Amino acid sequence: MTRLSFLIVVLGLQTVVVPAEIHEICTTTTSQIGRCKLVKDCEYVRNIMRNPNRTHEEWYFLDYNKCGNVPADPRPMTLVCCPEVQNVQQCGVSKIGNRIFGGSKTIYGEIPWAGVIVYQTGKKRLSVKCGCTLLNSRWAITAAHCSSNIPNSWKIHRVRFSEWNINKLSPCITSTNVQICRSEYEIHEPIVHPLYQSSSIDMAHDIALIKTKKEVQFSDYVIPICLPFNEEIRELPIEQQQFTVTGWGQTNKGNEVGIQRHVTIAGQNNSVCENAFSSLDIKLSEEQICAGGEQGQDSCRGDSGGPLTIQHGLVNYLIGIVSFGPQECGTKNHPAIYTNVIKYLDWIEDTMVD
Repeated sequence: MTRLSFLIVVLGLQTVVVPAEIHEICTTTTSQIGRCKLVKDCEYVRNIMRNPNRTHEEWYFLDYNKCGNVPADPRPMTLVCCPEVQNVQQCGVSKIGNRIFGGSKTIYGEIPWAGVIVYQTGKKRLSVKCGCTLLNSRWAITAAHCSSNIPNSWKIHRVRFSEWNINKLSPCITSTNVQICRSEYEIHEPIVHPLYQSSSIDMAHDIALIKTKKEVQFSDYVIPICLPFNEEIRELPIEQQQFTVTGWGQTNKGNEVGIQRHVTIAGQNNSVCENAFSSLDIKLSEEQICAGGEQGQDSCRGDSGGPLTIQHGLVNYLIGIVSFGPQECGTKNHPAIYTNVIKYLDWIEDTMVD
């Protein structure tokens, strides 16, 4: 649509000719990709306006996020820069149970944004080898190596949510007289970050997006995580911050592989990981997070692509993606490496919008 073209908008009995700029790309005050829209057409802004306890950042958004006016009688109608990629309402809030840390089994549905990637590894053989995290009804996120560093004979088959024990053949369980079933979705080809190199020992840009062919149905057991668009979350320090990592991989005892577990680990300065991996001459960037290093508290083989999250109030935010770690998981003073999601918000938005 050219700048000279027009759209017709019917407002009650009145017809208003609206310049095409109403749909133009813009940038929000939170540095997100947006489009100029009427306030009534922007759910993000309407949700802020409904909230009586607005944060400073939300007040600033309302005051300085205007991108023009639409001619109307008796007065012009304000256009706002509405984010194209938004967190789902009630994202990152678990409806099941309270957190129990220390490498413990997870209560079914306690971490409803965590999912797994199912691979076809043989003619009639399916295996779970990586984790992923649900972002919204069509997108999940994982590590790039979960797509690029797999045998040629393997094929990513589906993503699965509402999972607890990947070893159980039955798709459903009964808990407190309620039947809970896994949900699986076919996917398009994963979109790997263009700068990721599968041969790189540093595993830089180890991030990929997965789009489902159909909309993911939300429930108490399937809820998207929140992306850290909030400035307050983005500016939290990494060092000594407490994070939760979730996965179905091997435990430090080497048993019960396939049961969903979560553990609390502390963020570290990247130099701690560089020292721990000094024999490999690994150099980390600000796009990576170093976390862990306590005996028996770690992500491990089979956890790749899974979420590293932080809880702020009642809301959980995705901060990192499991990338790689030491040969012996849970080794004291030997943390693991995670892709820093905060540094890839622009790429995530660009990819989803495109």
